Amino acid sequence: MSREYHEYFGNIHMHTTHSDGTGDFDDLVQAAASVGLHFVVVTDHNVLVRESEEGYRHGVLTLVGQEIHDPDLEPEGNHLLCLGIEEDVTHLGPIPQKLIDGVNAQGGLPFLAHPIERFTELIPTHYPWRNWEVTGYHGVELWNYMSIFRGMVTSKAQALLMGFFPHLFTVGPLPEMLEKWDELTAQRPVVALGGVDVHAETYNLGPIRRCFLPYEHCARALNTHLLTEEAFVGPNGSQARNKDDSGVRHDRGQVLGALRAGRCWLGYDLVEWTTGFRFEAEHDRGAGVMGDTIGAPSPGKATHFTAIAPADGSMRLLRGGKTVAESRGRRLEHTDTEPGVYRVEVWKKRWGRPRGWIFSNPIYVR
Repeated sequence: MSREYHEYFGNIHMHTTHSDGTGDFDDLVQAAASVGLHFVVVTDHNVLVRESEEGYRHGVLTLVGQEIHDPDLEPEGNHLLCLGIEEDVTHLGPIPQKLIDGVNAQGGLPFLAHPIERFTELIPTHYPWRNWEVTGYHGVELWNYMSIFRGMVTSKAQALLMGFFPHLFTVGPLPEMLEKWDELTAQRPVVALGGVDVHAETYNLGPIRRCFLPYEHCARALNTHLLTEEAFVGPNGSQARNKDDSGVRHDRGQVLGALRAGRCWLGYDLVEWTTGFRFEAEHDRGAGVMGDTIGAPSPGKATHFTAIAPADGSMRLLRGGKTVAESRGRRLEHTDTEPGVYRVEVWKKRWGRPRGWIFSNPIYVR
């Protein structure tokens, strides 16, 4: 590709003591800084604390949005991640379409949070997206790191093991969520992100107390990697904690711009860092990277796809959710004459079984 992008990665969908998380902003950001994250996006429930909390902390760009839901809805559900907003939209929570429209009116990005969730008899509570007739949402949380464990708690013994060894249980997004995403992208571009949904809660099981998915673990686990058009400029001197600082404004714009364009992938970095992954396509009439829509090639011509992973893995190229090419290693190339929605998955064996490692946003060949 002739165009150069800058890669940054961080945690999205995080909770603090402003809602139902157990740590404050400094606890959360220190954990992010300890593993080298570039940014975090904190989305406390039904509260917007952007004025007091957004800015650079410990060298990490700290952005603030909201996770909005209607607490009176029975059964509960319809949680919406509201990114890039300027004003509180909690009052719009009872009507999902008005909430989505309200976020869009501010130039924000509405993402459906944990749209599909499994549950068990031991943990029957779940919060899926229930109103699929809505329009105008920008994307979906393809993999919610915390909620996926909800459907695995089949016994107290399993819960105990999961509390100490969560990495042995999770393997990737729910298959039904991947299927739903493929269904949605067949109609229009729908951006996928990964959300850790970290609360760092401590649970008791008899005499055993354990913090499940602490901030440090989640910072290293599931990240959303972005390709930005411009490099971050970082904080500007003593005003680093001020959201109006020019460096904060610029870098915030780069994060939101990449999410808006879909130039991003989900990286299960606990398996191995996914930094350096790339997915692009080109033909005689144009070229693009993940998130882009390109027209069809000239009659008789084809589109060439290239995916590059930072380490060996089982790579697959999918069109409309169906595998059209596979490769073992760090590189996959494929030439195809068909229009469609193309995305890449990379799987890697860890802890005794294959784990979903990389999930790209699509390239749309229309």
